[in-house]
Amino acid sequence: MKQYSILRSKVELENHNILIRMIRTISVLILNILPHKIIKSFMIKSSQDASTVVKKGGTTHALEVMYTRYDRKIFSRGYIKGIADMFWHHIVSQPKALRNRLKIVRTVLREKIIDLINNHKGSNHRVIFVLSIAGGSSRSIIYAINDLKNCGVNHQINIVTIDKDKSALEVGMGVAKEYGLQNNFEWINGNARDIEQLLPQKKFDIIEIVGLLDYFESDRLIRLLNLSYRIMNEKGFLIIANVIPNNEYKFVQKTGWPKMYYRKPEELLELLRVSGFKYKNDIIIEPLNVHCIAIAQKQ
Repeated sequence: MKQYSILRSKVELENHNILIRMIRTISVLILNILPHKIIKSFMIKSSQDASTVVKKGGTTHALEVMYTRYDRKIFSRGYIKGIADMFWHHIVSQPKALRNRLKIVRTVLREKIIDLINNHKGSNHRVIFVLSIAGGSSRSIIYAINDLKNCGVNHQINIVTIDKDKSALEVGMGVAKEYGLQNNFEWINGNARDIEQLLPQKKFDIIEIVGLLDYFESDRLIRLLNLSYRIMNEKGFLIIANVIPNNEYKFVQKTGWPKMYYRKPEELLELLRVSGFKYKNDIIIEPLNVHCIAIAQKQ
């Protein structure tokens, strides 16, 4: 396979050790074979987190229980529940891969913001504008800005998060407040296709679309990328992600998760190209080969 770019910053990402790989030789096969009713029942009864994933599949709320796995000890709900949580969070690839995606996007955002600041040394007070489309909790952006502030970078960064799910925005507001970043954000309850009407005359330095493209067929995805190109400043960065074909997709479908469009990295690059991004694009594939993250710059 083509060798893709490596992050400049060292990022500790989750992977499967030898023991987990041995367990997965059986568990993946079983999960892909079991009927969806048994899968859902097992998840709901065995784990509070897995139950949330089944009941709120495809939403910010389902993602949050996987993102925040390390906010509590694995056996905090008892020994039996802890074993179940260990299985759903660490034997199954999906939660680990989502946390990897979050870490990678966080790091890319941090690096691209620094690039923008360095490229505008003569205008230190220039505000950097970021747009998160269907960003939900916007954890990656919140973490990235918090990282920068902890390193003494106090450049003004304004973020607009647009999401059609009002409850997702409420989660994001809570996370931003927790990190003291509520004044950096504008939250808009709306649809991605209406961005130009909701944000007239606005241009952005960074546009992040992570998690949404998984649910878009190619024509719809291209329309959104074309829209992103129009509302992006010159030399601005686009950060997108898509799920890759993987050996757990049958299991994921059985959980009730909404239909997803799996794309190989080269397919995602081609969609960027036909959308106007005709220069070199970079792709990062997280270690479990479930998600790829693409970075493009408008010339």
